[in-house]
Amino acid sequence: MPSFRNPFTRRKATPGSEPDLWLRCPGCSELLFKKSLEKGHRVCTSCGHHFRVPARERITQLVDEGSFSELDASLVSLDPIVFTDSKPYPERAAAARKSTGERDAAVRGTASIGGIEVSLVVMDFFFMGGSMGSVVGEKVARAAELATERRLPLLIVTASGGARMQEGTYALMQLPKTLAAIARLKATGGTFISLLTDPTTGGTIASFGALGDLNVAEPNALIGFSGARVSAGTIGDELPAGFQRSEFLLETGFIDAIVARPNLRPWLIRALSLLQPLPAPAVPLYQQTNIPGVSLIGGVVSGVAQGAGTMIGSVLAPVADVASKVANRADQILENQRDRHLAPELGAHLPEEEAWGHVRRAREVSRPRTAEFLEALNAEFVELRGDRRAGDDGAIVAGIARIDGRRIVVVGTQKGRDTESNIRRGFGMPHPEGYRKAERAFELAERLHLPVLTLVDTPGAHPGPESEQRGIAEAIASAISRMTQLRTPIVTVITGEGGSGGALAIAVGDRVYALEHAYYSVISPEGCAAILFRTSEKAPAAARALRITATEQVALGVVDGIIPEPETLSDESTVMLARAVWETASAAFDELESMKDLSELLTARYARYREFGAFDEAPIKKKGLTGAIRSFLGLDRDLVGAGVGDDWMDEIERDNAGA
Repeated sequence: MPSFRNPFTRRKATPGSEPDLWLRCPGCSELLFKKSLEKGHRVCTSCGHHFRVPARERITQLVDEGSFSELDASLVSLDPIVFTDSKPYPERAAAARKSTGERDAAVRGTASIGGIEVSLVVMDFFFMGGSMGSVVGEKVARAAELATERRLPLLIVTASGGARMQEGTYALMQLPKTLAAIARLKATGGTFISLLTDPTTGGTIASFGALGDLNVAEPNALIGFSGARVSAGTIGDELPAGFQRSEFLLETGFIDAIVARPNLRPWLIRALSLLQPLPAPAVPLYQQTNIPGVSLIGGVVSGVAQGAGTMIGSVLAPVADVASKVANRADQILENQRDRHLAPELGAHLPEEEAWGHVRRAREVSRPRTAEFLEALNAEFVELRGDRRAGDDGAIVAGIARIDGRRIVVVGTQKGRDTESNIRRGFGMPHPEGYRKAERAFELAERLHLPVLTLVDTPGAHPGPESEQRGIAEAIASAISRMTQLRTPIVTVITGEGGSGGALAIAVGDRVYALEHAYYSVISPEGCAAILFRTSEKAPAAARALRITATEQVALGVVDGIIPEPETLSDESTVMLARAVWETASAAFDELESMKDLSELLTARYARYREFGAFDEAPIKKKGLTGAIRSFLGLDRDLVGAGVGDDWMDEIERDNAGA
């Protein structure tokens, strides 16, 4: 006669049973019962180790019971660059959806915390390492817009390895997209709390993660711009133990508090009650501009793109009467994605050797840098030096120039020609001081009503310990945010390497151009190859998969046009190239300065970055009885390991071990 085990009988812990009901604490090696751990906020009772928490469980821990109302639940990312490494991106995303039960790496909605209504986004590390792609960026932007419109505080809980490489520069564009929306929130008197959990790295900390009015973190959370392996691979520097942890960031002044998970809800209730804005002023809040469909809130332009064509002249949604417009905006943006950003429009990938050939050309020592361009144009130039805080950074050149009688502010990266000059210039990789110097130049341009030209040629921001210590992530985020709101025209030219957030920090242009052999990427080909292809030797394959060349970036809409290059660079051809760059920029300035007023300029800029992304809505299937039971019992995902087999998450785990 067959025997049956009582399903309600507690099994004795054995090594073989650990994956089912028990797990071992990585902090103290204690064997813990999963259900008891869940009841205790997933904090080890022996050593206080904070296990990672799925998004919906996090929401349950923080908000008033029954108050959460989800928004945008059906959004799913598309495959904008038809990315494949060891497997196609759609397969990775489908596996993540199956293992987590989520559509993407963030859950968005409204809720109350201690009776205070908030606009809420919670990221989920179990979905592809919490990587920020189009859906995550869209949800954060919509959450910030809703907070602005309804005068709600914004709360974002981060858990992310950074931008999603599989979506290429569309993932990179989520940084200015989200920061622009949050900047508008703050400009209208709104407040934002950033709750940083383990891990928060890369583009997530170098954007909204770093710029909360209050930044609070859980104990011992990994928080930093570059992972330990990236730093070691780029500059040969090993990050000291504990260097990128919450405690270090509190000591160096980049977060306001460290709060253990059981105490987070009371802390948030207190913080939210103190951050609540005063009632709206008696003076009418909404003042119509002379731009159809655009409203001015407290002097700050508000509105989002609804059209799919050029950014200038797009039909823009007013902020007033928001309740009826939020859904319409979402629908119109979705329609825009379907029309503009589907992968087939890009055509086939370039041959691997061709894509890699552009990368090699972009890195040639003979290419002119910012100083060489200014010299070739016989520019009158007064340079700004230093950030007025810590020092000067030779990787950023900034100052006021006069070219052909036109005064402009120039900000650009600068590499050296030999080992000595490269060391002085940081190999073209800016430190925090460089980005803060750039902000000095931006502010001066705004005061003097001068247009800004930025010239970009950098493999990325400096990833070393000193950069982390002085706040490289915050410096990048602050520079991007400042550019989204800068009240003067900006033209950007990618002249060589456009590497990740380090390039984007000075590349939020109203018009963006690229030299013929330049490239623009969410990550270096070597970095992508090491993480997703498992070896840096696959860098040429990664360059092809990422679609980083100038022509492909034009097809994606990230770059507006290409400036041809001479076959070989000489003194004479460099002058010709510099002249072509200047004539392109000058024509763009003429166009931008012809706008009716600054509000039109700012609205168009917001529209440009607001619409980047590739996502759609997919019907949500209702769970059957079996699925509902599995969900109730917590069997839909492993408590600590859902999706850990994904290459992205494996890499983050290795960084965690080394940080």
